[in-house]
Amino acid sequence: MKKHAVMLAAVSVLSLFFVMPAKAGEGQAAGTLTVAKKPVQLRHAYAHAQKGFFEEKSEDVLILLTDVPLSGAALTDAFERRKMEQAGKLRSVEAVIDVKGQAINVTVRDKAFGGPPVSGGSTEDVFEPKKFDGQTATGRLYRKTPGASFDDVPFTYDVTFSASVAPRAKK
Repeated sequence: MKKHAVMLAAVSVLSLFFVMPAKAGEGQAAGTLTVAKKPVQLRHAYAHAQKGFFEEKSEDVLILLTDVPLSGAALTDAFERRKMEQAGKLRSVEAVIDVKGQAINVTVRDKAFGGPPVSGGSTEDVFEPKKFDGQTATGRLYRKTPGASFDDVPFTYDVTFSASVAPRAKK
């Protein structure tokens, strides 16, 4: 009986060890994305390092702020998130934050856009970091003034979040 309990405890500890990396980058968000005058609460935050866009030797951080939890390929694959968006199963704000703590690209996903997600870099998209050190990303991401898609669908967002930064995937 003792052997069984020790074995069960060891399996439990090992399973935690293997589950934890999948959880890396998960965090919390509190805020709203409004598209076509329909607000949705963004409650989930994920962060992971990626190769620097402007400075390849540095790392940028991709922040994902979503209305639903993400797992598997959706965490790292924009095409998977696009499929979810098209199916009406995901609304999100995704921001690439450079080493200087600036939002250099923001993608807003919502089926209401009717076409591709709204994406680009603008001084209207602001990241105010509280902690941004390569290990933790905490702060506020918001749009100064409402934006619009190519089809004139209005959008805006304002979200505070905190997430540990998952390391860049090795290729």
